[in-house]
Amino acid sequence: MQRKSVVRQRPTEDLNAQVLRLSRQNAVLRREVARLQVFRGMAYRDPLTGLWNRRYFEERLAEEQSRSQRAGSERRFSVLVVDINDFKAINDDHGHPVGDALLKWAGEFLHTHLRTHDVPCRTGGDEFAVLLPDVSSEDAARLVTRLREQLVVANRGREIPLGMSLGTATWPDAGATTADLIAHADEEMYADKRRQKANAVVMNAPRARAARPKTRAKDGSTPTPFPTAAARAPFPIV
Repeated sequence: MQRKSVVRQRPTEDLNAQVLRLSRQNAVLRREVARLQVFRGMAYRDPLTGLWNRRYFEERLAEEQSRSQRAGSERRFSVLVVDINDFKAINDDHGHPVGDALLKWAGEFLHTHLRTHDVPCRTGGDEFAVLLPDVSSEDAARLVTRLREQLVVANRGREIPLGMSLGTATWPDAGATTADLIAHADEEMYADKRRQKANAVVMNAPRARAARPKTRAKDGSTPTPFPTAAARAPFPIV
């Protein structure tokens, strides 16, 4: 009776088969991770400007506060709050497509003139917020000054200039919590908006009429006219 020959698989063949199987599984996992990253990007990105959205900003802000607390009291970080001036009037006068184009331009301006590791986000309709790691209050003030200067240059030749109100706050100087930090930056931003509106009122005010020749009363004295409302009070801060 003839014996059947048994072919035994070599250990190297077993190992090669396992490596091939694991490689295929890793390829499947990489494709799944890439797919999930796409969905994550869609969940954290603003579709109009391409910047990060409010959800991402709040998560990164909490992470930055936690990191700074662990690093010690010497570490600082700041937030910058940005609001576009007269955006509703632009939408009403020129239409929403023009307003959307202005929002895109605002996002590009912030992305271009900030550091690569700063985190600009669109947090509302015409509102933006920027996380500024390792930025002190003095550095934040210099940043605001530089952004104002660069905005003047960028607006040259634009049919519809972009106006921005800016406010900053630094942790922990402006508050121990992220809510305090945002509230302080908002206050600074609205104060800046009021200053800009007040300056615009002064710049656009009509020149005072030339004084008429004074007439003398019957008794020879010069009558003193009643002051106008504009003369009695300064221009209001709107």
